[in-house]
Amino acid sequence: MKCSQIKNHIIDYALNELDPEHQIKVNEHLAMCSGCRDELRRTEAVIDGLRGATRFEPTPAVYGKITEQITVPRPKRTRFLGMPRSLVYAFAAFILGVVITRSVDNIVLNIRAPASSEVRQEPSQKVPFSDTVEFYSVPAKNLARI
Repeated sequence: MKCSQIKNHIIDYALNELDPEHQIKVNEHLAMCSGCRDELRRTEAVIDGLRGATRFEPTPAVYGKITEQITVPRPKRTRFLGMPRSLVYAFAAFILGVVITRSVDNIVLNIRAPASSEVRQEPSQKVPFSDTVEFYSVPAKNLARI
């Protein structure tokens, strides 16, 4: 391992919190590198100093200052007619849905039947030597007379 990698694990090594594989690698490096051994000694000295220190109990005023610095102010929620914004949006979406549905229903239901169809009979034009066949239809009222 390189010195930069050892420095990432030096505190865990000093606290005996490394897994066996990393601990072996750190031991091998510390056996060869005097700079990292010095770093380990300094780290162990700091840890031992902190272990022997008395516990510091801050006053409530200190806790209050810390809380003020940590706490992020909540954004002020806007209200419309005294109701939360989300409720207003939900109500508006409901009304919009009803309006659109009613409009579509009116359009679909007001489709009228097409105007009565007009039948025109045009006189046939006889073209000599025509290869087309014309079919004639007779209205039903004329069939009853036959």
